[in-house]
Formats: sequence, C-alpha cells, structure tokens
Amino acid sequence: MSGRRDAGDSLVELLVTMVVLGIATTGVTGALSAVGRASAMHRQQILAQNVLRSWAEQISAAPYADCATAGSVAAPAAAMPSGFAASVTGVQYWNGTAFAGSCTADTGVQRITLRVTAPNGLSPAVSQSVAVVVRKPCVTTC
Repeated sequence: MSGRRDAGDSLVELLVTMVVLGIATTGVTGALSAVGRASAMHRQQILAQNVLRSWAEQISAAPYADCATAGSVAAPAAAMPSGFAASVTGVQYWNGTAFAGSCTADTGVQRITLRVTAPNGLSPAVSQSVAVVVRKPCVTTC
C-alpha cells in the first residue's frame, strides 16, 4: 500500500473547474443575448420592408396625380405594425433630363420616396426607404 492518500479532488482543482465553467456559461449567455437582439432587429427590418412594398404597390396602382406633393400621397392601406411610422420623404418631378424638386411643368413622371421607421429601442435604429417612379399613362400617343 502506498503512503499517499487519494481522498479525491483538491480544493484548488474544484475552484479552477468552477471558474472555467463560469467563464463558459457567461460566454454562451452573451452569445444567446446577441442572437436575440439581432433576431429582433431583423424582424423589424422585414416588417418595415413588407409595409414599404405593399405601400409602393398601392401608389403604383393609384391614378396619376399631376404635381403631387408629399401631403397628397396616400397613406399605406396595409395595417401598420405597432409603433411603426410611415412618411413620404420627397416627391421629385422629371424635367426631361433629371429629377427636380419643383413642379414647374409636370412631364408625367414622378419619383416618390417612401420611408418606414420601426419603433425606438433598437440599436442601430431600423429605417427602410424606397423610391417609387410613377408614370402618367399615355392616352393616345406618347
């Protein structure tokens, strides 16, 4: 028989094991938290994109309005998710060579910029924009 007693693990070994397990648990918990925040942000982005797409389709299907303004563009018909805000950030008019901000002579082409913003609380904030080009239909010849 050996003179040495093998009574089990020493206190130092147990402390090292507990520290290693604590660090591992902290890392896994932090990673799960980051995944949750990223998932929430992506969900908000998808909701904003869906509202924008349906709003853009609604505007494209609406009758053409000569010299439209941001206030005259119809609000989204689709139900807005709670806390989301929709706005028209600009209406520009084609002058024959480029889009301009003033409607001196509406040539029948407008670019309407739409924005949907998610509720505050996410970092970075979620805001989606899209520009819709609306054209006046030709009645006889263009």
